[in-house]
Amino acid sequence: MEPIGIIVGATMAAVLVVIAGYFAWRQQATMRTLQFDDKVKADHRRYLIKQCHRRVFGSVLLLILAGLMIGSLFLDLGAEAHVDREAAKQSLRFISVYIMSMLLVLLLILVLAVVDFWATARFGFEQQKQLAQEHRDMLEAELMEHRNRPTDTSIEKWER
Repeated sequence: MEPIGIIVGATMAAVLVVIAGYFAWRQQATMRTLQFDDKVKADHRRYLIKQCHRRVFGSVLLLILAGLMIGSLFLDLGAEAHVDREAAKQSLRFISVYIMSMLLVLLLILVLAVVDFWATARFGFEQQKQLAQEHRDMLEAELMEHRNRPTDTSIEKWER
């Protein structure tokens, strides 16, 4: 493999490791905060815990992908080095399976990202509906209070 390919591959793997470590650390901090915070509603707590689990799993998948990328640097991609035809076939099969496993891990990361996006959007919509309902309830309560007030239209009231 060319030196530039090794440098780019190692850099990409290092960036993936840093990103995975950062997000895993942030999710662990969120989990620790949730353990001691009693003010968080049950549905919000459940959402955050599931989100943390999804994101930690995504970080693990990123670490696996980084490991596979580092491992690919040591693969013998030169088919001309094999004189034996059977050894060349076996090497090609191994490399194909290796690359497919990298792509499968990447696909899992993307699917997990979409699932996390939709879970976040759904939770946001539910929270928006809940806030709108609370606002309507508050307005109805104010309206009922306003309607139940005694209405004194005498001039004395206005003069006070």
